[in-house]
Amino acid sequence: MGMNKALLVFIVASGFLLFIYANSSVFNRHLVQKDVPERLAAAAALVHRNQHPHHHQHHEGKHRNGTAGVGEDGTGDASQSAAAAASKLKRVKYVSKGTNDTEYNIFLIYTKESQNMILHSQLELFLRSLLKYSTIELHLHVITDEQSERSAEELIKQQIERFHRTAFYTLYDVRDCAEKISDIVHGMMPLFNYRSGSYYSDALFLLSLGLHRIVDRNMRRAILIDCDVVFRASVKELFDQFDQFAPDQLFGLAPELTPVYRHVLSRYRMNNPQTSFGSPYYLDKVPAATDIQPLGKDVPRGKKAPASEPRHHGYPGLNSGVVMLHLDRIRRSRIYEEIIKESTVKNMAEKYSFQGHLGDQDFYTLMGFEFPGLIYRLDCVWNRQLCTWWREHGYSDIFDSYFHCEGTVKIYHGNCNTRAPE
Repeated sequence: MGMNKALLVFIVASGFLLFIYANSSVFNRHLVQKDVPERLAAAAALVHRNQHPHHHQHHEGKHRNGTAGVGEDGTGDASQSAAAAASKLKRVKYVSKGTNDTEYNIFLIYTKESQNMILHSQLELFLRSLLKYSTIELHLHVITDEQSERSAEELIKQQIERFHRTAFYTLYDVRDCAEKISDIVHGMMPLFNYRSGSYYSDALFLLSLGLHRIVDRNMRRAILIDCDVVFRASVKELFDQFDQFAPDQLFGLAPELTPVYRHVLSRYRMNNPQTSFGSPYYLDKVPAATDIQPLGKDVPRGKKAPASEPRHHGYPGLNSGVVMLHLDRIRRSRIYEEIIKESTVKNMAEKYSFQGHLGDQDFYTLMGFEFPGLIYRLDCVWNRQLCTWWREHGYSDIFDSYFHCEGTVKIYHGNCNTRAPE
């Protein structure tokens, strides 16, 4: 009997010691070391999204990949933080400088991938060229949909890891974004839409006009770029252009390099033959000089300026393949809030007999002529468009005067599905 009691005590004591050992830091360290590869892989896919409420279940508690979520400020437990630090890929909700330590915010719209066979390859080339030349840490913001988000995320991961870059990225649901600018869309869609169901008829092609409503209010600057562009320089040089903005300038865009607005404005130009609206950007052959000509100001035709004088430019319209947004100024601008009202936009369109079909680009073109002080004129080398559609559609005799762009190209824009040089 005494032997049985001693054996029972020994078994209980052994179990107690085993319990303590199993929960000791020594044992736990062993498990963590064994699990490091899996944790590092999971850390590369940490999810924080600014999405439509129907997606919220993806980041409450656990995400679809089963990894525990991090906090809204990008923090989590010690093991996750260590793993994230070891990874080159970080996916976080936007937070102001100091936490993600970058104000280089690049926005992309990537939707309806299944309806556009070349969109995937365009995004891959975009990311490859962006990261190849980049000299800074970036924060990519991708406005997408359920059908396209996984593909976009995989491409981002592949290219960041390929070039061994540190980058942040955030995904936004396009429907949620569209809801926040519904009033803008309602007022502009009838004026800047070719026909119902056309490529540019979707609300996403007016998103840049209300991006300041969509993003975190701490975000000061951003650049929205089309997926069909290829970089030939560090995007930091483009962000440096913000330093050249005049105090009242809200946006930065490059000139349109086709006669599309000459075509759209045919009635207005017939009644106003001296206007520069719809004319080629380069009105003369004078060597490059400092250009202080305001956007939209009419200049006499047929007169060449001496090389010692400021060079005169026409106003062919603006291209929205690259849009620089000074977000904090846009939020504070009362005049901009008036301009985007339906009544103001309608009045501008009627004044110039303007019926557009290119979404936000049409609005920027009108605003740039009517309110030139609000837009910084970005050099064409930062949006060197390659589309030649108008050459074969009625404007072959004057197309080259519009297509001309002087200087070393920094960004090629393969619009109308033109292949940009790699």
